[in-house]
Amino acid sequence: MDKSGLVSSVSWKVLAVIVAALVITGLIIPDTYHTLHELWTKNNETYSHGYILLGFAIYVLVTDFRWQQFSPSFLYAPLALGAGLVWLAAEAVQVMLIQTLVLPGVLWCLLASMVGFKNSLKTLVPVLSLYLALPIMDILVVPLQNLTTWVNTRLIQAVGITAYIETYNIHMPYGIMRIAHGCAGLNYLLAGMCLGIFYAYLNLQRLSLQIRAVVVILLLSLVGNWIRVFALIMIGYESKMQSELVYDHGFFGWVIFAVLAVFFFFYAKRLEAKDGEFESTGREPSLPLSPKMIAAIGTTLAAFWAVPASWQMLNSQVSANTVQITLPESLQMLNKTSLPLSRVGANYEGNDASAVYSGRVEGYRLNVLVAAYRTQKQGKELIYYANKPANQLSQRTTIKVGEKSLNAATPAATQRVFWLYKVGNSVTLTDMQTKLAQLTHILDTPVVSVVALQVNCQRQCPDNTSLMQTLQPQLEALVTVEVQ
Repeated sequence: MDKSGLVSSVSWKVLAVIVAALVITGLIIPDTYHTLHELWTKNNETYSHGYILLGFAIYVLVTDFRWQQFSPSFLYAPLALGAGLVWLAAEAVQVMLIQTLVLPGVLWCLLASMVGFKNSLKTLVPVLSLYLALPIMDILVVPLQNLTTWVNTRLIQAVGITAYIETYNIHMPYGIMRIAHGCAGLNYLLAGMCLGIFYAYLNLQRLSLQIRAVVVILLLSLVGNWIRVFALIMIGYESKMQSELVYDHGFFGWVIFAVLAVFFFFYAKRLEAKDGEFESTGREPSLPLSPKMIAAIGTTLAAFWAVPASWQMLNSQVSANTVQITLPESLQMLNKTSLPLSRVGANYEGNDASAVYSGRVEGYRLNVLVAAYRTQKQGKELIYYANKPANQLSQRTTIKVGEKSLNAATPAATQRVFWLYKVGNSVTLTDMQTKLAQLTHILDTPVVSVVALQVNCQRQCPDNTSLMQTLQPQLEALVTVEVQ
């Protein structure tokens, strides 16, 4: 790299383009950015290195002149449009993980539109490294947790302390320590991977040496976490669980990581000596500002921007409409109440409209519940882990009433609950069916809702077959409840 100073070693044109892209994209998909912000600002959590990684990736892109030879191309606008459509599909079914996974791809499309395909390949390392700050890496938590437990079980047996190990729990005479998800060491592994990848990219040329550098820092990160967990077990044992480190040990792990990182740098310097002189990246980039280059960048950004912008405009128009609920004749003997859903044990967070209808039929107290969503976003969605048609659902199953299928469950011995979901006029039963139905109705943005019937018995309720025979008209009518 150019050693003449920070100002002369930075491509300010590239920096301006990247910053503009981040700002413009953030303005059009603020919820996705907000999710990343929350993820990256949780101190001592798995992805707390997110902002540091983003800053370093940008630094590498603007100071590495090897790829900065402008060759504007409009070929990447369709890819950016495709990324926008993937984002839209993920938004429609409220899968925030996929929405965040799109972002590095959009950045690469933008860079490729500036310099062409061949030169853009040289940006893949810093761009792909951003995935190390996205929650897709959570798939490694359980394997790492199992590995940490196995290693520490062997260490405990080796030193001979009194402990009984049950799954992830370590029972000691003075208390129980648990090797939880946070003890898996994923945060240290990701930090080490980032360190190794960027060091190898910036300082080594031979692929074998680059791989060796990354492997060494990964092993040191794993070993450092094992040392951390074992040290905490020993501290808890020796202090009779009185040490503050037993309960607050986030910083302790980073101290161990930093010490091992020093050994990595000494080893990496030896690899540099084997590698020979590194290829200079200090030559001036060829970055002429031309109308074609500006148009290529603008077109690529606009191609991605167009889809979320259209979606936001459509949602703003839809959200102004009111939701109307109409019961069929078989349920019109029930009276609409002023009760909130929570009073009858149901919960549907952030709904745009809800209603509870109550009355007696054939000696049973019936409650018909409807919760509808005109628009959805994270935490304000029909299919959500906290949403339920009654408290403490158990014995969930699917039943057939005439030609209609319903979900059924037993919240208590004196209650049964039957429910279904509606996406516009489409009826679904499972979470997956409902998500897919939302995806197929993405353009007409219908109301999505849940329609449930709670049957309250004076004593223990009869089985579902008996209830279906007695309340067949009311159960079949659930499908024909209109929510518009």
